[in-house]
Amino acid sequence: MKFHFWYTVLSIFFIAVSGLGYLWLAANGRLVSWMPLSDFFLIALAVMRLIRLFTYDIITAFFRNWFVGAPSDSFLGTLGTLVNCPWCTGLWFSSLMTFFYFATPVAWYVIFILALSSLATFFQVLTNFIGWSAEVRKREAQS
Repeated sequence: MKFHFWYTVLSIFFIAVSGLGYLWLAANGRLVSWMPLSDFFLIALAVMRLIRLFTYDIITAFFRNWFVGAPSDSFLGTLGTLVNCPWCTGLWFSSLMTFFYFATPVAWYVIFILALSSLATFFQVLTNFIGWSAEVRKREAQS
């Protein structure tokens, strides 16, 4: 099994940043032991939208393109791999959204907009699927 230096460094960095975020929230009395289920789902939808935005959408292709061609064992190559991995970006964005949810009420506005965008995307995909299915059935009935 090959040891990948930059994956290890970034994993330790993630743990350190998450730990510092937790300590800051705890020191400022911003942690709570309970959150409404609706907030949990809104944060989940917001994270889903951020994942889609940064790993797939055209608008952030310029950002992903910064890492194209970098050797896979380099720092930039590792960042490129992480940015193009929905599971990796999901972990980072989940941590960020959770931190900002507890840190400031201003984050609620951003979370809400991202959640609405995620829900709208879901409805768009669902509508496309229904339309395509109807079109296939129509062609089958005609033949």
